[in-house]
Amino acid sequence: MSSDWEGLLLLDKPQGITSHDVVDAVRRRTGQRRVGHAGTLDPLATGLLPLLLGRATRLARFLPDSPKVYSGRIVLGITTRTDDVEGEVRHRYAGPLPPGGDVLAAAGEVRRRTEQVPPQVSARKVGGERSYRLVRKGETVEARATPVTVSRFDLTPTEDPAEWTFEVEVSAGTYVRALARDLGEALGCGGAVRELRRLRIGPFDVGSACAATADLEGRVVPLADIPLSVPSVLLDRASEALRFSRGVAVEAPRAGEPQPATCRVLGPAGQVLGIGDVASGLLHPRVVLPGPDAAP
Repeated sequence: MSSDWEGLLLLDKPQGITSHDVVDAVRRRTGQRRVGHAGTLDPLATGLLPLLLGRATRLARFLPDSPKVYSGRIVLGITTRTDDVEGEVRHRYAGPLPPGGDVLAAAGEVRRRTEQVPPQVSARKVGGERSYRLVRKGETVEARATPVTVSRFDLTPTEDPAEWTFEVEVSAGTYVRALARDLGEALGCGGAVRELRRLRIGPFDVGSACAATADLEGRVVPLADIPLSVPSVLLDRASEALRFSRGVAVEAPRAGEPQPATCRVLGPAGQVLGIGDVASGLLHPRVVLPGPDAAP
């Protein structure tokens, strides 16, 4: 497999397809079997979808995952099964919609919350099984609230009093659909997401992403250049690099103090060897990347 198709690829996902659909399309176009996405987007959503190709798939959990920035549109007056307009409508509010001041005040209340109950239809696991699978079976899902941070929840009115555009900045694990739901509950009229677009994840911006239909040649960020959430350390001796690559702990580099607990490990030529944990003066292999020609 050519190393040209190994690394990080930023795509701008179109509406109406799943993140897995994008992965399958990239597999077909590149011939690379090992492709995975970092950060699922619902079919309704568009925007930034980071993909990892080849050996880079092993680094997915070390990618920066926050803050995340989204824009979109919320519709008030409806409650749906999925907390967006693609789900079954459970209730339509018959009364007058709240005035703008009340909407903005409620948005401030939602922003200050430090916990959030995920949508019932989500990939979050409940009792060891994906929540959406339980819902499909007709079971009632009672997901637990999880810690979240909503740094920004800016709403702007539109010509339609039922619809507001928004931009939010949130921590990893925050569901924008749940923000719309909670806003509607706080107002007593219900709310759901009509449009959703992901603009940014940490250092990754949709402005640097290419369209899913674009020519992907030259758009893959090489392994050594992928921004990770952990610092890098260098093993400048080939013998130590070889031992680490074989899964053997080596003496931790002493160049920096204090030493990072977890780090990306580079070899003498700057090649990525994997991820290591530093403990008691030793660098222990945590993720070891095989050679580029190794079988998946």
